[in-house]
Amino acid sequence: MSNKDLAQPKYQMVKDYVLSQIENQEFTKDDRIPSESEFSKLLDVSSITVRKALSELVNEGVIYRVRGKGSFVASQPAISEKTSNLVAFVISGVELYDSSYMQIMRGIQSYLGKHGCKLIIEFVENDFEQERELVLGLIQTELRGLLIYSSDPEAAKGYLGEIRKKSIPFVMLDRSPSGYPVNVVTCNNHDGAYEAIEYLIRQGHRRIGFAAYDYHLSPEVERYNGYCNAMSNAAIPVPDSLLFLDKELDFAELARLIQSGELTALFCANDKRALEVIEQLTALDIRIPEQISLMGFDDFESSKFAKVALSTVKQYFDILGYESAKLLLELTESSSYGSKKVMLPTSLVLRDTIKPVEG
Repeated sequence: MSNKDLAQPKYQMVKDYVLSQIENQEFTKDDRIPSESEFSKLLDVSSITVRKALSELVNEGVIYRVRGKGSFVASQPAISEKTSNLVAFVISGVELYDSSYMQIMRGIQSYLGKHGCKLIIEFVENDFEQERELVLGLIQTELRGLLIYSSDPEAAKGYLGEIRKKSIPFVMLDRSPSGYPVNVVTCNNHDGAYEAIEYLIRQGHRRIGFAAYDYHLSPEVERYNGYCNAMSNAAIPVPDSLLFLDKELDFAELARLIQSGELTALFCANDKRALEVIEQLTALDIRIPEQISLMGFDDFESSKFAKVALSTVKQYFDILGYESAKLLLELTESSSYGSKKVMLPTSLVLRDTIKPVEG
């Protein structure tokens, strides 16, 4: 999705105009509003654009149509009963100004702004108790819905139950609890990792390791599964010595495996881990990519500026935010039940940390 796609569509301008005229009492109950041709001239848009805007307003109960006579303003209660237009985004992370977080926020704001919603951003510095208290406080206020980027989705099950009791729509971003149905928007972690490993295998690598960062999070588990499936389908065994699933990575052991030739490539569960590996291995005089090929996941802004520009799997954080906000508003306007999982595509970004195996 390009920036152009995120720009406000023309039909939204027509909708906003009608809504503002109703709010300002320029159009009141049962008043006839301008015709399609009149709106086209007034707002300098096509009749198709006007027709789409009016159709949405009919579906939302803002106006009604009388065949042969035109469109009219619906009863005021239908408009005043609309829920609050306040959406809260709770993000529990390490650094508020992380470029990925900023892209997510930009995507959310882009969608909500087109639909007359206001966004509250609440940042918690990777503290689950603070995250829980914040969410429990927010659901006591009047919200249209809640977007949640949790530091610990498994522990979040407790407060998610409280949100459900309040019947407040919510969408989780990027990660979600296992065995607990929720609405979530995430990238296709499994297939992104699979594609990365497949590429390394095509470059002649067979001794490929996996390094986690926060293995308790669902995206990393999915990426690990993608790694395992790609290796298995290529009939390449994975010894336990090449799996680094703990938060603390033993860089001395990693260097030993590289120097002995037991490890020729390392797939890191995210760019944070990969960038740390570049720093630590460089300090241990390990040459990248001559001695070890590296692949990350995320494509942080800083990845292209690392000591060795990082090859990685790109996920589109702005679209993650945009689609999360879109799903949330769909939930608030729908009476359907069941949970929805939206999976976004990834793409491989090849830079300087991968070298084919010689011979």
